[in-house]
Amino acid sequence: MKKAGLSEWLFKYRYALCFIAIGIVYFFNMFIDVMEIDAAQYAAMSREMMQTGDYLQVHDRGDDYLDKPPLLFWLASLSIKLFGISNFAYKLPAILFLILAVYATYRFTLDWYSKQKAIVAALILCSTQAFFLMSNDVRTDGILTGLLIYTIWQISTFIKKAKLLNLVLAAMALSFALMTKGPIALVIVMFAVGGDLLLKRQWKTIFNSKWLLLLFIAAVLLIPMCYGLYQQFDLHPEKEVYQLKGPSGVKFFFWTQSFGRITGDIYWNNNPGYFFFYHSILWDFQPWILFFIPALIILLIKLIRNKFKIGNNEEYISFCGFLLSFLALSQSSYKLPHYIFPLFPFAATITANFIVWLAENRVKIYNRLGNVQFGIMHLFFIAPVLCFLFFFPPASPVLPIIIGLLFILYWVLFKNSKSKVDKVMLTTMVASFAIGLVMSTTFYPNLLSYQAESVAGREITRLKVPQNMFYNYNTFSRSIDVYAQRIVPIAKTDSLAVFKKGTILFVDSKNWEIIKHNPHWTYKIIRVYDSFYVTALSIPFLMKETRKSTLDKKYLIEKY
Repeated sequence: MKKAGLSEWLFKYRYALCFIAIGIVYFFNMFIDVMEIDAAQYAAMSREMMQTGDYLQVHDRGDDYLDKPPLLFWLASLSIKLFGISNFAYKLPAILFLILAVYATYRFTLDWYSKQKAIVAALILCSTQAFFLMSNDVRTDGILTGLLIYTIWQISTFIKKAKLLNLVLAAMALSFALMTKGPIALVIVMFAVGGDLLLKRQWKTIFNSKWLLLLFIAAVLLIPMCYGLYQQFDLHPEKEVYQLKGPSGVKFFFWTQSFGRITGDIYWNNNPGYFFFYHSILWDFQPWILFFIPALIILLIKLIRNKFKIGNNEEYISFCGFLLSFLALSQSSYKLPHYIFPLFPFAATITANFIVWLAENRVKIYNRLGNVQFGIMHLFFIAPVLCFLFFFPPASPVLPIIIGLLFILYWVLFKNSKSKVDKVMLTTMVASFAIGLVMSTTFYPNLLSYQAESVAGREITRLKVPQNMFYNYNTFSRSIDVYAQRIVPIAKTDSLAVFKKGTILFVDSKNWEIIKHNPHWTYKIIRVYDSFYVTALSIPFLMKETRKSTLDKKYLIEKY
């Protein structure tokens, strides 16, 4: 292929290559070990569900579980059944729904804006740090994100074209979203669609009786889950879960789990402060936050100037869906950064519209923002260098060379892109790919090597240790259950003297000191692991020179 022909081909497929690059990061993330606490817990529960075959009543290590709805566990257990117990199998459903989220965001944006804006919205969404995290640390949010924006897209299409099929598809997706994280899904849809219709004063659409059909279909599809909850909890008032005595499973699903965090009906409170999400989004929506914040502010100012009334051809679904939901979630007494990730498709549409509009109508401002963005994105190349030099040195020069070539490409695109939109989009995508690639192939794999429970669990599986010959002693972990492929029982102190010869225990350093100094307990070390609580990162741990001082030791010990 001649040089001119190659350049034309690369330009023609530049956006496709961006999607492929981001897909490579997702692919590598699928093989990284699951992290404590939530992802490891959900993976262990999915494996347990697959082995027990009990799909309507959810259990965690044999105990009643009443927190997240079951869709994640259903999908992951099915995937594990098809592909075996592995990181890939557990993460596959979530990755597919992330892809659905990107596609549905593209289609939703395309319904209201140009094809260019739709492509930009999809690129923005898939390259956010939130999506990189959801493809690695798999919880319920990735599935919810895909289902929510798919629901919004189908409802938006139904409003425009009045096709019943779109309403049915929206109802199905909405019911699955409810089975992913509860009624918060319905609230977000109501904020998004309802807010837009109210601003347009489309009273006939608001009071369209066909919305009852949507709710009816969604309710029918919820029956199996509700039946399981009723059987597991409502028929057993003697049960106590999460310090709730005799909880109603159905009430917990429809009210307590989501709204109880605001009303105080449940004790969950991590004292995050009202502005918690205002801070967390500054990283989670990187590398696009510089454009998103002014885009949101401009839409709000425009709305105020128009006295909260918009034309029928204007789209405020994304604005209402993001802002109203964001404000509502900020009321919760328990917050984690990933709670707002399902709102990011709205943010991507808002940002894409703003970037393209700015490039076409406010060239000077756009160029200034673009230059600032270009400067900031250098941090996405500096971070890999810091990782290689001070945190986790690469095993070979291949990855540093790739990052170096990407940095050259970054500058070439900035200097030579003829399209103003491409100048920002392509350079930012290259920077995002660079940091995502390093995180997925170097940072997280090295980090998870210090999650001793995962390493030990995998060792137990490799050694084919029988079910009744391996125990936790005074320690507890979900990831050891995942990789040992069993519910690892917790040994009590009075069992140490009577265990059979060859019994293996997983212990921490404190308990090993107690065991080895007791003359009645005859155990020897067979494996030693460096251990660190990987979700509580610190600079001393990250720095290779000081890491050793932050590590604990954990052991596999065997009775002899």
